[in-house]
Amino acid sequence: VDTAILDFDLPFGTAGLDFNEDPGQGIADALSAPERLDDVLLDRLLIKCGEHLSLFAAPAMVDRIYEAKDGAFEAVIDQVRESTPCVVVDLPHAWTAWARQTLIASDEIALVATPDLASLRNAKNIFDLVRNNRPNDAPPRLIINQVGIPKRPEIPVKEFAAALDVEPSFVIPFEPQLFGTAANNGQMLIEVQPKSKVSEGVR
Repeated sequence: VDTAILDFDLPFGTAGLDFNEDPGQGIADALSAPERLDDVLLDRLLIKCGEHLSLFAAPAMVDRIYEAKDGAFEAVIDQVRESTPCVVVDLPHAWTAWARQTLIASDEIALVATPDLASLRNAKNIFDLVRNNRPNDAPPRLIINQVGIPKRPEIPVKEFAAALDVEPSFVIPFEPQLFGTAANNGQMLIEVQPKSKVSEGVR
């Protein structure tokens, strides 16, 4: 399925690094003037990562302040959706009006959390927000990451999931060698260890 990934963490996003691509200013340019974004410009700004995958990577530079007009993020998403059946939006770890609106308007939500108290609190707040605003939709998918860090006290997965009243879709074990190698090489986990349990879980 043709897919586009939009990394909206403009100053610090890692999608470009993850795919070993030079991000350029594409998504920042699109957000600065969404009314100019047509199929031709979109095709020029998107990075092609394969036959079916395109990438709107974050510039990941702090030499400017990224300010966008009201509705710019929604306009960019809508334009990409016109030509791409599947759009994955990576929201930043920041709470803004557009991030809240994008979250609530999404067809599916995958929430990644680590098994500690602060992450549980944040996850519960987001689950409650989504359930209150989308009472007839499925709850977010819960992904619990970095489980089993040596000597770190953790909230057990069962208790974490029970507090959110949802079964985890994926529990990712702490595997620093695999994740570190993939991150530093700009590769997918499946490229580094295609037969690992983590890669099977991703599939």
